[in-house]
Amino acid sequence: MANKLQYALLIIAGAICLASLLTFTDAAADPHFQVVGTVYCDTCRAKFVTRVSERMPGAKVRLECYNNTDGKLTYSADGETDSNGVYNIDAVGEHQDEFCGVKPVKSSKDDCTEIIEDGWAKDFTRVTLTTKNGIADMARNVNPILYLKDKPIAACPEVFKELRYIPGENQHP
Repeated sequence: MANKLQYALLIIAGAICLASLLTFTDAAADPHFQVVGTVYCDTCRAKFVTRVSERMPGAKVRLECYNNTDGKLTYSADGETDSNGVYNIDAVGEHQDEFCGVKPVKSSKDDCTEIIEDGWAKDFTRVTLTTKNGIADMARNVNPILYLKDKPIAACPEVFKELRYIPGENQHP
């Protein structure tokens, strides 16, 4: 009887060890995030997307993460927009103690290459890449990246009128 009890306890202990090992192995796996965003040519130089903004197929972007403490680059991955101007970058790893974002690398249009570096529109769009913040979905949507067209197109005054926007007077926060 004692041998049967010892044998049963040994099997139960082995099952518990195996289950905990499987849980540990799963927890150690690096998370995979899908960073999704769009690149536009701002045809009115408004520094925001309008109805006449054009999506940019073939534009190159880069996802970068930096250490919160010393600001050193910790992760980088390149992406390119598809025929709809949308990029999808696979980001691997937990980046809880880092700040991450996507930045423009190369425009796909010769007449739309200027990067916005002032105001609310930044050249580095932030994205959170951690599983420890309550976001269950592994897809991360990023604000649009804008390039400025060399010269505004003819439709821009009408677009601004529709928006009740006067360039130079309505300042963005």
